[in-house]
Amino acid sequence: MSMTGTSEATQRVVLHVGTPKSGTTFLQRALWRHQEELDALGVTCAGRRHFEMFHAAIELRQSYTFWGRSEEELAGTWQRLCDAARAFPGTTIMSHELLGAARREQVEQGLAALEGLDVHLVVTARDLARQVSSDWQERVKNGNPVTFEAFCANVGLERQNGFWRNQHLIGIFDRWARDLPPENVHLVVGPPPGAAPDVLWRRFGDAVGFDASAFDPTSTEPTANQTLGAVQVSVLRRLNEVLDGRIQQPAYSKVVKRQFAQSVLAGQRSAPAQCPPELVDRLAEIATRQNRRITKRGYQVHGDLTELVPVSDEGPWIDPDAVDAGEETAAAIAAIAELLVERAAPEPEPDPGLVPTARRVGGRLRRRLARTSGGGAS
Repeated sequence: MSMTGTSEATQRVVLHVGTPKSGTTFLQRALWRHQEELDALGVTCAGRRHFEMFHAAIELRQSYTFWGRSEEELAGTWQRLCDAARAFPGTTIMSHELLGAARREQVEQGLAALEGLDVHLVVTARDLARQVSSDWQERVKNGNPVTFEAFCANVGLERQNGFWRNQHLIGIFDRWARDLPPENVHLVVGPPPGAAPDVLWRRFGDAVGFDASAFDPTSTEPTANQTLGAVQVSVLRRLNEVLDGRIQQPAYSKVVKRQFAQSVLAGQRSAPAQCPPELVDRLAEIATRQNRRITKRGYQVHGDLTELVPVSDEGPWIDPDAVDAGEETAAAIAAIAELLVERAAPEPEPDPGLVPTARRVGGRLRRRLARTSGGGAS
């Protein structure tokens, strides 16, 4: 497949395909909440709502079962977004981190729908040691009960598994960029801890091709996902063991991930999980090797490649699988108390000026009206 160069087409499509946990959530929220400013720069996001790109990624990846979606409800989403990009006289950003791990045949299908457009690939990445602890935590947040030891052992093998399909830069480029000229392939380096909050935004804007200094989303958007401490991840992981799959997607994401983990547990504090020193050394070798290949291929690098090479943290390493049992119990009890307080809070009274109807009454209010009218279950 051949992709049209910038001099031959007006419509540009930027495929931002990951990697997960590299600032993608911050970037996506900033893009959607600042559409008016971006529109003035000739840039738009794919879809009418932010979740459409998520649905398109699920369709392309065919991961319906994991996310609790049906093939029928998402059919045609990817093609519809590509058609809209073809009609937009500027740059359309199609961004979702699920895309990075797409198989080669899925990539070919996705790019075929963009045939003839000026397609650019953007990959955001952080140093692999930070990605290990973040990726493990995200898996636990999505219901996986895997221990940190087992997860790290799998990472150290550097073979085709869930972590490396999402995080191996050369693998991602081999699947997504093999039909693109190197000037259309961009790597955005996630800055190290302590960097100015707008560094990632400016590097991303440079890769996409708009003036990121036109506005600064870091003043209104959190620049990182909510991170749990090792104690809180341990509580959630053990909860996943007890749940044993009894809450399936998408209900798990709504109830356990967002309401329990990201709202309740995220309000607690403990030391974060860190990559084991011996694995840090192994990942540094892999990152150095990847950097050499990226440079040789002539891809456009936004940032400093050396920032992708992990360095061991100072101080002793603490095993996230062996957190203090007393701290874990205290965190679990505090979380239960928070949930009970929230459960016991009185529900807001409906606006007396509004007449309840079958369409306008929410679930809780509808049940309350049923009880007061004698229609509730005994």
